[in-house]
Amino acid sequence: MARGKASKVGDVRVSPNGYHYTRTETGWELTHRLVAERKLGRKLSPEERVRFVNGDRTDRSPDNLEVYRIKERSKERKRAQIEARIEELQAQLEEL
Repeated sequence: MARGKASKVGDVRVSPNGYHYTRTETGWELTHRLVAERKLGRKLSPEERVRFVNGDRTDRSPDNLEVYRIKERSKERKRAQIEARIEELQAQLEEL
């Protein structure tokens, strides 16, 4: 979008971090979220996020998008962090 030019519903822009935004009737929304909602046939809840399966933000095809709940993912991450810390402490203990 050119600066100073009014955007229309359906216009798309790319931010410096690589994410694509689409203009909707309510404002700018992340394009990959809109694609995921279309795929699911419903709006995403505030606890849901969309992940790019292959890590490529430009590949917004429905097959490349995975919806997950924040809490589920957070528990997995926390568990992995704790297990890594336990291994680190066990290694230190063995050195003593």
